[in-house]
Amino acid sequence: MLRRISTFSTGRRSKWAIIAAWVIVGFSLFSFQPKLQEATTNENEAFLPESSESTEVNDLVEERFAAGREVTAIVAYHRDGGLEDADREEIAADALELAGLERPDASAACPSGELEDVIQVIDPFAGPVCGAAASGEATDAAAGQTPSGAPPGISEDGATALLVVRTNSEDSDTIQENVAFLRSVTPDPDADGLRAYVTGIAGIVSDSIEVFESIDVTLLLVTVSLVLTLLLLIYRSPVIALVPLFTVAIAYGIAAAAVYGLVEAGALEVNGQTTSLLIVLMFGAGTDYCLLIVSRYREELRRRSDKHEAMAHAAERTAPAILSAGGTVVAAMLVLLLADLKSTQTMGPVLALGVAIMLLAGLTLLPALLAALGRNAFWPSIPRVGSEQRRPLDIWRRIGHLVHDRPGFALAITLGILVAGSLGSLKEQGTIDFGEGFRDRPESVDGQLLIERELTGGQAAPTIILADTQAAPAVLDAARSVDGVEAAVATGVSDDGALTQIDATLAYDPFSDRASDLVEPLRETVREAGGDETALVGGTTAENFDTSETLGSDARVIVPLILLVIFLILCVLLRALVAPLYLVATVVLSYAFALGATTLILTEVFNQPDTDAGLPTFAFIFLVALGVDYNIFLISRIREEASHQATKEAVITGLERTGGVITSAGLILAGTFMALMSLPLESLFQVGFVIAFGLLVDTFVVRTIVVPAIAFKLGERNWWPSRIAHDAPADT
Repeated sequence: MLRRISTFSTGRRSKWAIIAAWVIVGFSLFSFQPKLQEATTNENEAFLPESSESTEVNDLVEERFAAGREVTAIVAYHRDGGLEDADREEIAADALELAGLERPDASAACPSGELEDVIQVIDPFAGPVCGAAASGEATDAAAGQTPSGAPPGISEDGATALLVVRTNSEDSDTIQENVAFLRSVTPDPDADGLRAYVTGIAGIVSDSIEVFESIDVTLLLVTVSLVLTLLLLIYRSPVIALVPLFTVAIAYGIAAAAVYGLVEAGALEVNGQTTSLLIVLMFGAGTDYCLLIVSRYREELRRRSDKHEAMAHAAERTAPAILSAGGTVVAAMLVLLLADLKSTQTMGPVLALGVAIMLLAGLTLLPALLAALGRNAFWPSIPRVGSEQRRPLDIWRRIGHLVHDRPGFALAITLGILVAGSLGSLKEQGTIDFGEGFRDRPESVDGQLLIERELTGGQAAPTIILADTQAAPAVLDAARSVDGVEAAVATGVSDDGALTQIDATLAYDPFSDRASDLVEPLRETVREAGGDETALVGGTTAENFDTSETLGSDARVIVPLILLVIFLILCVLLRALVAPLYLVATVVLSYAFALGATTLILTEVFNQPDTDAGLPTFAFIFLVALGVDYNIFLISRIREEASHQATKEAVITGLERTGGVITSAGLILAGTFMALMSLPLESLFQVGFVIAFGLLVDTFVVRTIVVPAIAFKLGERNWWPSRIAHDAPADT
């Protein structure tokens, strides 16, 4: 099958059909790529499993409460030294303008104005401007007083006041439009005198969307520039540098359009992190696969005068390794379908689809392009028939002989370093909260920090408690008794009167570890107070807690299954059990070292003591799946060489023949993940740094020293239970 594909892709006439088909499809679909980022969803609640308690709370609020789920905006006003009378007048005027009224009418519903889906606007000094009756609040709120048990909206020193705009719109475009209008009406956060910061869930969602909307364009430009630069440095040929990049770009355009189609059809939801990883994975791994073919094609051009024959032979010989490497990544990604967290679950098929399309392009479009261009594609270093490939200092053969002479010593030193570095993972770390998640703080983060400093941290996103109405008084008292709950107040009753909503204000930033740590004791306390009746805890903090818990439970399922899948693929590829065992073990050790060492680096060098909750899992998925690729490239060539020489000599030859291309591939793949470090999100910065560091360790240490040393020690036992017949040297 692979022979037929190689022959057809490099045929004298058929290659033009292959090129035309890919170019026409690719260019016709590329316009859909920008639309993919616009179709992403980045809120945690959209990806939580149906079984989580916070999801149950969201569903009950949506189904049984007239107002539905709220997305509240908070305008935090502040003047150093205290708010003045003129400031209070300006805040009152802003409240009326936001409500679309000329004078307050607390008993009436808020009219439809510039702001959409408004339930209530609350002036911190005068109380509700509109919507008090419609929102079902207590009479004291309607009278302009703080409801009993609610946190104050004005700081003790009178320097900060919170204007609240309650809406029930969950549409991203509407939220962004509302926030934009709020910011156009209220004072600038950088103004002298009275300043205002738009924050709360609406401000946070709007700022997050804005950041994610610009990520893919930035990442695509950085990745393409970096890959092109590295290819030019490696091959010193402008044409051959552009060919792999063109192939990957066509494949990526088709993959992005396919994913966008699935999102629009409602088949899946994706977040900004997934689309970013799709870019990095396709350009990084795709270029690696292209490099393997290009390198082998250059070898064959030195042996054969006919470019089509050389390309067909190169494609045929490299196809099994590329297919196995890509298949390993696809299989590892598909394991993610078993995850409960939907963002991880949908990431699997998206990345698997991207790699699958890249494989198809690498095995058809790339050979066709190279066959069309011929040896002149390598200008100015054109490979002539009978010429020798330049190998500066024969470095890979020298490394091979050094490891061969003292494999035990090489293993002891490198394994000792890897094990020692992995101990860095034992250092306890917190989880990045919302404020820490941005490299350049947006306005909503500054507003949240102001609220946390001047008032109560949890006011930006109260924790929602749903209780059976009969048990609500007991649940309310129980919630107030929990250490870390600053205030709790009943805010509404369901349409059927059976459920009461209680908003609990935590003493801490609702996105912080300290707030998340309160969710479990709060749930236990209200559940006990509710007895046999409903008592559930949800809201933003609970969603973050449930997300972290789901990530942990998913890892316990995903990690062993990915290892098993990779091991089985290696067994089939190598027709052996021994080599697959140590190949998998080495990439796991490489991952452990990368995670441990970078934990220390992030803490001590980058001053990032907290990490993203999903970092260990995502780093494992990519480092293991992609790290095995390089082992496949090396061990496949060793097995090929072992068919006509002893295994120990085959290891040196395999290392020599693949050393340059694998090192180049490792640098390119690490470089593409380093492109994530250019983005304004700390979570992607950390993912990029850990994976890039791990890939470099895998390329220069594991594949160069550890794997060859083990192969030397085992000799013919590498291939157990099969055996390799060492024939006379064959045409390779």
